[in-house]
Amino acid sequence: MRETLRAKGRKLTFRESVVTVTAGKHIYLENCRRILEYNDIRIVVELTDYQLHIWGSGLYADSCSADTLDIYGDIQSIEWIGKGAGRHNGKKA
Repeated sequence: MRETLRAKGRKLTFRESVVTVTAGKHIYLENCRRILEYNDIRIVVELTDYQLHIWGSGLYADSCSADTLDIYGDIQSIEWIGKGAGRHNGKKA
């Protein structure tokens, strides 16, 4: 029983981030921790295990709760970088 409670506690504490991209114009993020950089061509967001680098033009963010974020604009590329990894270890989408 103790192991079950520990496993459930870990799931609640370290929730996985969910990223939904729609038609290159909208990104919906769940369980994001914070915005690290924000301007109209680049937004960097800290997720649970990664940093998400969003490149485009006319980018802007809107939040409806403490851990969700909507990003709008002309999204040109998305780069995933693991925490503690250099840029060369990132994955491009």
